[in-house]
Amino acid sequence: MSEIIKVSLEWPTLPATVLVALCVLYWLCVILGIMDFDFLDLDLDFDIGSDSPSVLDFGFIGLRILNLGEVPVMLWMSIFSLSMWMLSVNFDADVEINTWLDYLPLFLRNLGISLVVTKLITQPFKGYFQFTPPNQIETLLGKSCRVTSSTVSEQFGQAELETDGAPLKLHIRSEDETIQKGDLVRLADFNTEKQVFYVVKINQES
Repeated sequence: MSEIIKVSLEWPTLPATVLVALCVLYWLCVILGIMDFDFLDLDLDFDIGSDSPSVLDFGFIGLRILNLGEVPVMLWMSIFSLSMWMLSVNFDADVEINTWLDYLPLFLRNLGISLVVTKLITQPFKGYFQFTPPNQIETLLGKSCRVTSSTVSEQFGQAELETDGAPLKLHIRSEDETIQKGDLVRLADFNTEKQVFYVVKINQES
């Protein structure tokens, strides 16, 4: 154990040791409730244009290929840093480092191997941590709700949509002036500029 500690605190293993120590500190903060689990998560959603994709777009593609953005960034970083550390401890302990040029080949080798190892280990978790916010516009269209305002017109209207939790209050519009309070309507369209739903009345059979 003392030999591992000695090697970990010396070059060329020291940089990897620092990375592992930062990850351990992060997980301790998560356990103690000081930080949220997704504190450093990245949002790597992008849309590459067909005409002239930028260098940044291709950089995002590279990160997504490595599963960064697909799994929590600190989970990815923890696996990556541990891989770097284990490679350095096992294969670099006896290498003499005099200048940064001596360290560079070792770093590049460990970096490449660690990226592949991290990709393989995180691959089964891909998509597992994705969270889809509830009540997205696309999921609400087609659903029925109850009118709560006295009438519904092209300028005004409100309704409530029953959910698993509290009812969702919506702003609605319609050209059908026969819609009254208590009527059941269907969400037919959404105006993103006005942030309102257009509805059609559901004729209930008696």
